[in-house]
Amino acid sequence: MDSLNTRWRRSATALGGAALIAASLVVATPATADPASPSTVSIDLEGTWKFSYGDDAAFADPGFDDSGWADTQVPGDGAEFANYDGFGWYRLTFDLPAEAAGTNLVASLGSLDDVDEAFLNGVRIGGSGSMPPNASSQWFEKRLYPVPASAPVFGGENVLSVRLYDMNGGGGWYEGPVGIFSKDAVRSSVYGIEGSPASAEQTAAVTAVLEKQRAALAAGDVDAFVATLGEDYFHDGRSRERREREIRSWIEESGSLTLLDGEVEVIVAADGTLIVDTNRSITGTRDGGSYAFQPAAQQFLRFSPTTVLESGNASRFFRETVDSELEGSAREFVTYLPPSYLTEPNRQYPVVYLFHGINGGSREWEPRDMDDVLDALWADGLAESIVVMPDGESLWYADQPNGGVPWRSMFLTEMLPLVDAEYRTLDSRDFRAITGISMGGFGAYSIGLSNPEKFSSLASHIGALSFSSAGLPTPLAQVGAMSTEQLSQYDFYYDACEFDEYRFDNAVRSMDTLLTAKGIDYTSIVYPEGRHNDACWLPNIGSSFTVHSDHFRAAGLVEDAVAPAISIDLGVAPNERGWFAAPVTVTLSVTDARDEAPLVEYRFGEGEWATYTEPIVVADDGRHVLEIRATDTAGNVGTLTQTIDLDATLPTAAADLDEESRTLTLSGSDALSGIHAIEYTTAPAPTARAVDPGAADGFVAYTEPVVFDADAAEVRYRAIDAAGNVSAEGTVLIPAAVTTPTPTPGEPTPGTPTPGTPGGTPAGETPGGSLVSTGFDPMPFLGATLLLALLGGAFIALRRRRATR
Repeated sequence: MDSLNTRWRRSATALGGAALIAASLVVATPATADPASPSTVSIDLEGTWKFSYGDDAAFADPGFDDSGWADTQVPGDGAEFANYDGFGWYRLTFDLPAEAAGTNLVASLGSLDDVDEAFLNGVRIGGSGSMPPNASSQWFEKRLYPVPASAPVFGGENVLSVRLYDMNGGGGWYEGPVGIFSKDAVRSSVYGIEGSPASAEQTAAVTAVLEKQRAALAAGDVDAFVATLGEDYFHDGRSRERREREIRSWIEESGSLTLLDGEVEVIVAADGTLIVDTNRSITGTRDGGSYAFQPAAQQFLRFSPTTVLESGNASRFFRETVDSELEGSAREFVTYLPPSYLTEPNRQYPVVYLFHGINGGSREWEPRDMDDVLDALWADGLAESIVVMPDGESLWYADQPNGGVPWRSMFLTEMLPLVDAEYRTLDSRDFRAITGISMGGFGAYSIGLSNPEKFSSLASHIGALSFSSAGLPTPLAQVGAMSTEQLSQYDFYYDACEFDEYRFDNAVRSMDTLLTAKGIDYTSIVYPEGRHNDACWLPNIGSSFTVHSDHFRAAGLVEDAVAPAISIDLGVAPNERGWFAAPVTVTLSVTDARDEAPLVEYRFGEGEWATYTEPIVVADDGRHVLEIRATDTAGNVGTLTQTIDLDATLPTAAADLDEESRTLTLSGSDALSGIHAIEYTTAPAPTARAVDPGAADGFVAYTEPVVFDADAAEVRYRAIDAAGNVSAEGTVLIPAAVTTPTPTPGEPTPGTPTPGTPGGTPAGETPGGSLVSTGFDPMPFLGATLLLALLGGAFIALRRRRATR
């Protein structure tokens, strides 16, 4: 590793420590695990290893005799590479317990400088960086290599061999933890993901979805794959819509895809989310050959426990790639999204591109906790921004000569447009900035000054402003050749430390002289102490972002994109039919994250807007459509519409009695909310109905006309409207029916004078004057005659039926 960069040791993410590696070997079964679940394995391999310079493939062979090699400590102080650049090998022999068989294992190798490959019992299990001839350092990345199930010897001896290549400067195996661990131990200590093992049913449900995804890609069925994603899916920068486009483009190119999930473990997070720990890859074909569209990597897929649809990790700090046609390969970059990105979907953001130093890469920002660093800057009041960290290798952010890597062209024409297309950026030079570290400082100024239509704020920390590469002028030379008018389009920041090994402190002073002579404002500093290392610039990263933030705000950045929130209190709730029966007092309250007193206005219907200063009283009958709006100082407008249906007028009720049929018909009338119900009660109750036990005060629901018997009755009735108003009660009296009873034989009809009495019909006469017999009662004779006739008829019918047989 070149001294332009220093190793950043992040012990907080280490697997090591007394909590995890309390002994050289731990094999334990989690108390909550199913009896068939794998065991937790934690084998500490830090300590004395064998070491040798040189490079020979035989060094990976477990049978190789390394007894003549030197002893060295892993991790160490880099003494082996203090005065040596090139290859070196480390070897260690250790035992794996038989009880660990069946467990998904990961080899943690900590941090190595610069490039490495690891072999377990001769099987390559992983590597980081690129070996010569096109060496590329990954000194900053933690090595976590999944162990193939076929590689370990359980209950026996194992050999772990590590091939290391140091490019320049210091090197070696400088940080742990080093060991063999089960995936649950890595998951918890490195990624901070906790959870209990999923049940058999949960595991089966998730596994079925993984199979659906695999089958969909194999069949080229994009819709079937997308159907396994939740509507709010967001995973490593990919929304559901973006993921669909991505998969569709791969299938269009490849025809079908092969999805592989390996060493799958399912756990349940504290909130119930199902988390799948898998080593996933998606491969297909490109240009007639095999191609990894999604290279194998450990992933944590999250699923809803209710729908079992994939929901995504909602990450704001993640790796992704641009599929570069110019380079003919994928170019990685790391994206950081600010805290409000996922909660304010209508907001747009400025973008800062962050360039690393020589022998660095896009992943070096991860062990530096750059997401936490940036979160803290916004919390201190700086303007939230999207930050993109490209992998610039050691290419000086330039197109390489003689047909080399066209990095700058890729960045300007492929990566930058991709970022603007996939994220809610403010696609304008006024809201696009670059900060660079060391080599990145050169890149920031070289690219920024050469592309004034794309960038407007430039910053350099310990930057190589006096250096040139790939035939490009130094930033100092560029500034010297530009006019005041050209330079006035930018804001500038740059710094260095007094004892910079590359004298970049003098470059700061030279830039001061140039910009001062041209009348250009700038912010610069040479810190009185410090060298060319992280300690010089990392604590001061906020200084460059402050310049960017001020620049964005001066350009008119709208940071408040969230409208005020309005809440309404009506005092009482409407009834179940949505009506109020009394005047309503409306009280409004408004909250806004940035404005303590937004303007609040209201109106009814299409009326004039009025400023809200006190509660609003709605007292008139009718439908009232109340519109409310609240406007904050940024111009965001929150709106709310409340409909108030008020009917405080009593309905009326009426009764109609048909005396002949003794039928009572009830009706009601209400001009506004309408009649909801008509009720009545009787004394005594009508014979045709039973009293509704749920009716209040003896009233029952009227649904149809009521027929009364002969008894007299008193009926009280009322109407109820939809607002719940009750009419005045009405009363109707039902008189007893007037009937003529049938007289007993020999008795006079009631109400008729007895024959021979004064005023009556004379004995022996009909009321018309006809005479009637008074000594003979014909009724018994008539009854007997009728009975004989009936019996005779029945006898004749029976004779006829027999005759027909």
